[in-house]
Amino acid sequence: MIQVNKKTIYIIVAILAVVIVAVAAAALLMTSEEENPAPEVSIADATSLKFTAASHDVTYVCSIKNVNKEDQVLRIDMTVEGETYNYVINQADKTSFMSMDATEWFESTYDEDFETYVILMAMIVDDLGKNCEDASTNYNYPAGAAEAEYVISSISVNPSLNDSIFNPTSPR
Repeated sequence: MIQVNKKTIYIIVAILAVVIVAVAAAALLMTSEEENPAPEVSIADATSLKFTAASHDVTYVCSIKNVNKEDQVLRIDMTVEGETYNYVINQADKTSFMSMDATEWFESTYDEDFETYVILMAMIVDDLGKNCEDASTNYNYPAGAAEAEYVISSISVNPSLNDSIFNPTSPR
């Protein structure tokens, strides 16, 4: 007959208790995640967005804060034939700034930039909100009102956007 001393029994009981508690905690975590999944925000309900829109001759990296609100602000970094142009367009105070190196900024013409960039980005955002179900995939924005087809990629819904990128006196 095998004899087990009290110390060995206490060690075995302690190990079993730790295993039981660990299994119970893991089961609790797994069921709570299934019952309370993190809410998924759709593109249509986003308060901020960041995406890349590329056509055959131009690429835009667009960051938008306060999407579709009166105080919407856009940061657009546009690359054409290897040259980069940066825009910050603030709809709240109707100002627009432009730079070619993201360090030295110049006041731009708000009305022209609104017509050229804000309306294009609004059409893309509207179409994404209606037709793009998965922000993790590329989306083809058809030619039409924009007069060019764009491949929309790197879509980030409600990213944390640093306010400094919307400040034309701060480099990116």
